[in-house]
Amino acid sequence: MTTLLVRSKKEIRTEMRDRRRSITPTEQHLAAMSLRKNILRLQIFSGMRRIGAYLANDGEIDPLYAIIESISRGKKCYLPVLAPGQKPRIRFGRFSMRSEMSLNRYGILEPSVSRRSCVEPAELDLILLPLVAFDLMGRRIGMGGGYYDASLATVASRKQWNKPRLIGLAHEFQRVEMLAPDEWDIPLHGIVTNEGFYESKSIGE
Repeated sequence: MTTLLVRSKKEIRTEMRDRRRSITPTEQHLAAMSLRKNILRLQIFSGMRRIGAYLANDGEIDPLYAIIESISRGKKCYLPVLAPGQKPRIRFGRFSMRSEMSLNRYGILEPSVSRRSCVEPAELDLILLPLVAFDLMGRRIGMGGGYYDASLATVASRKQWNKPRLIGLAHEFQRVEMLAPDEWDIPLHGIVTNEGFYESKSIGE
């Protein structure tokens, strides 16, 4: 665990992204296999039918093995699709290993689906989010674009938040002692790393 409270989010983001990129392909593969195992062990996993995830980029821990296993178990899996316009907004497109894919404006693959066929975050049971750093209160630092926070703001404002469950995915070294939250940050229900699961102390499982 790294102690980075006194540092700015920009400094934390730079350091963690550099560390992610330095991981070897073999280390990434082993981390992805461990991540798959730890996701499948989640108590809530068996009851999840519609799961949002992501394709790894920029050294992120890779959930693809977990996605493939989820699909093999009959679950529907979705990946982020950038919504048109200037506001940071994502919806989710259905994904399978046969899906047609295209690069978005950040050079990240996303399903080539129509806007009509996309689903809103609130329609999913579980979203597995990428992150740059996290603490045990369920706070996360992302890439800085605000896409997840903006897209989940309506869900988080509900008095009764039943779904989606928000689980961050990260390499173990991305855990820090404490992060200072911004008012627009959406807390996670928990975090899964290559070493295990951390239940959020602020929300609880």
